[in-house]
Amino acid sequence: MEATKKTSTTRAALLVLAALSMLLSGLFIATASRSDATPPPACPAGFNLTADAKNCFQAAVVTSADNPNSCDAGQLTPDGTTCYVAARIIPQEGQTLCPKGYSPDDSLGAMCARFAPADQHPAACPEGARGVAGACYILVAKGPRGAITCPIGQTLAGTNCVISGTAPVNGPSSCPVSTTVLQDAAGFCYTLVSPTVTPGACFGGYVMIDNVCKLIANGTKTFVCPTPAGATYKTESVTHPDGTVKVAFCIQAPAGATSCPGDLVRDTNGVDCRRRVDVVPGAPQCAAGYGLVGNKCIRYESPAVPAAQCPQGSVEDSVGDCRKPVADATGVYYCKDAAAALNGKSCVWTTGFLINPAPTLYKCDTGTRTVIGSGATTQVLCLLGAANANTTTGPSCLQGVLSTDNLYCIVPRIDTAPAGGTTAPVPSFTG
Repeated sequence: MEATKKTSTTRAALLVLAALSMLLSGLFIATASRSDATPPPACPAGFNLTADAKNCFQAAVVTSADNPNSCDAGQLTPDGTTCYVAARIIPQEGQTLCPKGYSPDDSLGAMCARFAPADQHPAACPEGARGVAGACYILVAKGPRGAITCPIGQTLAGTNCVISGTAPVNGPSSCPVSTTVLQDAAGFCYTLVSPTVTPGACFGGYVMIDNVCKLIANGTKTFVCPTPAGATYKTESVTHPDGTVKVAFCIQAPAGATSCPGDLVRDTNGVDCRRRVDVVPGAPQCAAGYGLVGNKCIRYESPAVPAAQCPQGSVEDSVGDCRKPVADATGVYYCKDAAAALNGKSCVWTTGFLINPAPTLYKCDTGTRTVIGSGATTQVLCLLGAANANTTTGPSCLQGVLSTDNLYCIVPRIDTAPAGGTTAPVPSFTG
């Protein structure tokens, strides 16, 4: 970067010398022609009049601009001088080994394990047992001396004795449940049917309608069915929405009508006939103390249970409990370290493998492999080369504006008096 700045400064100096030489050669005629007079100051210090005496000029200064460095590929190092990319990590198969004191154990799936003899508890009764070491026991329940039995004539079913009673009998009969079936005070079940009527037997204004002698009412509340002699009558009434009851029509049992057919009898209304309806038998019932199971009457009684006794292998103590001896808990192994696991008579500790990585884990596909830092801050970089300096050089003016050929700085005169003399070269300028 320093070399770049120095080169830019040298180039600026050469350009200034060239400009001054041209000025001296081009403007000498103008200044020599006026050596016999002392003109008033027309230009700022360091500036000269142009040949047309309208403006002042001086040579432009060549300057350099130092822009931030950049990289065509990768990124800049912290000092901004070099371009780099991170090295590519190459997976390596490292070496696995167990920590010191551990070794792979096939019985544990090749895990790293360490074994040590387990400790033993002193002799004692096992958990849930009573007594002392050498005389440990548990309490057991007494059981029956033999099988349960039932008296003669009874059958054992599970833990009950079954007694069969007399066959069930039906309860009181009743009429079938129906809107057309009626029952009289004597328990007789019947339904009403119309008698057989001889055609043309209606009289006294009644006519045959649906095989019945009827007379239609006139619709008044005071209507009364006519009752000519020689027949019996009944009235059919209806209730109107307003609550009044009116006769709808009259029914006549004409004289000379046939009697109720077959074994039917006349109903108490004197018109209809009664047809007998069979009663429905009542539900089966058992004698007191028995229950209906299927189609049998049975009851249960408890069987005879033999006196209880201690089961085999146990003894009865002085208070009637049954004691069964159990072995001592001698020789029970355990591990004092809670981190260890009991494995038979040994305590085992397990841990994971250690991985010893391969020495080379990085590669540079391009650039130069470089390692910077150490320990946890180690980085492997691929250096691609120097960064782009991005330095630019060009003419500039501290005062005035550049001419169109970028060689001179032009400013207006500082007075209003025009300058005389011979014509000098006029530089091309803007402004």
